[in-house]
Amino acid sequence: MLYKKFLLSDENSLCSKDYFERKKLIEEFSAMPIEFFSKLRHFQPQIGCLNSCKICSKYAGTTTEYWTENRQRNVIAALKYSVPKDKKDFPLIVWDRTEHRTGVIFSYLDNDIGNYFYLDKFIELAYRELGVVTRISTVGYSRYNETLNNMHKRINSAKLLNALGGVRLSFTPYAIGWECPNNSMKYSKYDYISDMANFLKIYKPYYNKVGAGSRNMCVEIRYKPLVEIAKVFDTTVLSHKVICTANYLFISKNTSVSLKEAKIADPYDHNIKLTEKGEDFYQIDLYDSIYSVEDVKKIAHKFIISDIENYTVVKVYLMKNSDGIYYTINPSITEKGNYGINIYPITNNRLNSGYIITERFVINSMIAYKASKGIGSLEKFDNATWDDVYKTLEICKDTATKYKESGKIEKSSYIINEILPMIDAYISALQEAEYNAADFFNPDFTIDTGIICNLGRAVSLFKGITTKENEPLTPVHERNYGKFNSKMTIEGTAWRLSCDYHNRIIIEQLKLFNTTESNGQISYKKSIQLDENDEILSKNDLSTQYLIPGQRR
Repeated sequence: MLYKKFLLSDENSLCSKDYFERKKLIEEFSAMPIEFFSKLRHFQPQIGCLNSCKICSKYAGTTTEYWTENRQRNVIAALKYSVPKDKKDFPLIVWDRTEHRTGVIFSYLDNDIGNYFYLDKFIELAYRELGVVTRISTVGYSRYNETLNNMHKRINSAKLLNALGGVRLSFTPYAIGWECPNNSMKYSKYDYISDMANFLKIYKPYYNKVGAGSRNMCVEIRYKPLVEIAKVFDTTVLSHKVICTANYLFISKNTSVSLKEAKIADPYDHNIKLTEKGEDFYQIDLYDSIYSVEDVKKIAHKFIISDIENYTVVKVYLMKNSDGIYYTINPSITEKGNYGINIYPITNNRLNSGYIITERFVINSMIAYKASKGIGSLEKFDNATWDDVYKTLEICKDTATKYKESGKIEKSSYIINEILPMIDAYISALQEAEYNAADFFNPDFTIDTGIICNLGRAVSLFKGITTKENEPLTPVHERNYGKFNSKMTIEGTAWRLSCDYHNRIIIEQLKLFNTTESNGQISYKKSIQLDENDEILSKNDLSTQYLIPGQRR
């Protein structure tokens, strides 16, 4: 029997199976509060991720289940017919998420939407039937998969470009294709780079249309955290406050200083603005590490009574997380760059002391090179050549050499072994995709976000400076998802409608300001069981199908 109810705009009738599935979903959706529709954030036709990144913030499973084209049509139709009856104008959903992108749905959370075979159909239906645009974020996919290639090319056709709400290609050192050993027979960094280039080339029409930006098109680069466990000394010498760890020594410029707890003043300011002014300290970079408080006091005393005024003055702030206080030095990016370090004393809750380097090595090199050309740090460098890019890398390499010579071995090794290989790969991908050198220098396109956040599985990489998953460890982390004043606290509540395993659909209310809580963001969850229809891919399928970036042919 055919039914002529609950139709999408390109349908004339429904079979019994689809009709009753839509009817069931409409009944379920209609029972939801209005903010389920108005503040829907994650509309996700796929769950799970085959990339197995060990720092996954959402603990994504390595089996992927996803909606067929038929099921996505049923879900979208059910949304269309269950929206409150007085809502007639577009968008039908996501009309009240003014804190974060009204009318935009995020097709990802604990998945990688880049290898969803029906993404083009999903984007088209969501745009045509619901009036929303779809944002894509991915680490890429294998260029050897023609089905995925053709699907992404359709997304970049004139028909669908207006239906996109942003594209982000993420580059981290944790995907299989990048982490693989050099002798791997299944994956290679060469293929990973070429897969990045393939994605960038296919999405050139979208880039040409909307330009660069975190809400348009960009590449986000994240690095491993540079964390060192070391003793931290927090003492006073001749009434000057002294903070020391390893071979980093900071002595207050003034006597009897009292640091007040600083918090994030504006979560949308990427330059990190804090509520307190901070205190001036002299920064003294020692060649050798200090291992006792007696030596700290002796060395600090020598500098205080001699030539301390010849040393660099930095701003030191006191911040807190649930583990206790920590000191953040130079958290902001200025026209001279960023040379940040965060120092963590032992507390009742923090059993390991040490420091995290947040210095922005590549950004500093870019700023220095642009400055030599009379270009500001945030200005575009439209006439840049690849020779300019290579000279920037030389500045970064020189920085590594200088750090090695001055005893900052951890920084030198980090630049050589972690930073430069990723940037070299990124440059190769840009060139292979026929992008311009100006795109490398454009801070709206090449978004260097610094080290990864402590989210999900990443906690182990912070070496015990915290044992709490999702605990903000730096001002940047605090700005992103802290409890006091972060982007998450301002956005407040959002909703998720997602594919789930075993042919289920889940609805979740997400209290985003609870990111750091042990129970997480989910404050409400509803599961809807449907008949078997979803498609499934597992890690075993990688032996027969090209799906994730870095796979060898």
